Amino acid sequence: MGTVVPSSSVALVDAHVHFHDCYDLQAFLEGALRNIRKGADELGLTQWTGFLLLAESAGARWFQRWRDDPRFEATREAESRVALERLVLIAGRQIVTRERLEVLALGRDLEVPDGLPLRDTLERVRESGALPVLPWGFGKWWGRRGRVVAEALRQDGELFLGDNGGRLGPDPALFRRARKLGVRLLPGSDPLPFSRHAGLAGSYGFVLPHAVDLDRPAETLLQRIRESGQPRAFGRRAGLPRFLRDQVGMQLEVAS
Repeated sequence: MGTVVPSSSVALVDAHVHFHDCYDLQAFLEGALRNIRKGADELGLTQWTGFLLLAESAGARWFQRWRDDPRFEATREAESRVALERLVLIAGRQIVTRERLEVLALGRDLEVPDGLPLRDTLERVRESGALPVLPWGFGKWWGRRGRVVAEALRQDGELFLGDNGGRLGPDPALFRRARKLGVRLLPGSDPLPFSRHAGLAGSYGFVLPHAVDLDRPAETLLQRIRESGQPRAFGRRAGLPRFLRDQVGMQLEVAS
């Protein structure tokens, strides 16, 4: 076992990545590397490694299926794989709570059932050592659910909020409240289940200007995130045309 290089001087991290049935794996990997390279070029970086933090929903087991795929190289931990030399994929889960809020458990391939209360879900994620993230989603932080998120921000325990490459417009009020409370935001692309999104991973994320041990990238990346302040974002969110097309597409998906 082993990886291409011993460490990464700068980490470019997409903190919300899905792989869907309609994607071609090679297009997914090549698109992610292309997007992260573009982000590095815009920042003037030459020494970097890209990280995709998976958030697999119930029933999805792509990371496990890729363990023996020759396109991936093993590391010294079960939670990570290297692809295309400068791209590291790290395991993680997406859990839907009783309140119909999403929780990301980044860095661990753990088993937490959907349908538990938010408080219990966050407790299980924290106990696993994963990063607990509440990701933004269109319409999901309005009304009662928004009040549940606001309450979670006031509770003790590690918590991050997730920004989203599909978000349009100014920052939501809960982002502003989180910043005042010292809760950090972790940007990610959040590709949707449309074939046109197959090359979207890596298009929005954040920069960690710290070395990451690529023998144990999941372990050290999570440590670096926890030790750092609010990271700088890279890439771009959706414009109005993509936002509208995606929202219409998701409504049609739900209705079908």
